[in-house]
Amino acid sequence: MILDLALVKKHLIVEHGDDDVYLTSLCEAAEQQFNDYTGRVLYAEGADLSAAPENALEVTEAIQLGAAVLVAALYENREGLQALPTPTRMLWNPYRWLRV
Repeated sequence: MILDLALVKKHLIVEHGDDDVYLTSLCEAAEQQFNDYTGRVLYAEGADLSAAPENALEVTEAIQLGAAVLVAALYENREGLQALPTPTRMLWNPYRWLRV
């Protein structure tokens, strides 16, 4: 998992470990949503991107914060969401891979 569970738990103000497995699953789903939304392939910070695809991208704090907002929205609304939260879109839009 590329996203930081500790950051997500801090964002949610969750201090216990009871939901760690569920939160990890939500983090993985948020990472996949980032890839789908932006058309990028997300890699861990410091990863060797020399053999990575052209649309590869190292994770940044803005990407992680956008993911934390998405995870929080999914955690609090377990029935699902109609769309990405606005802060997530605002933080992720600069990373969209647009082919012209």
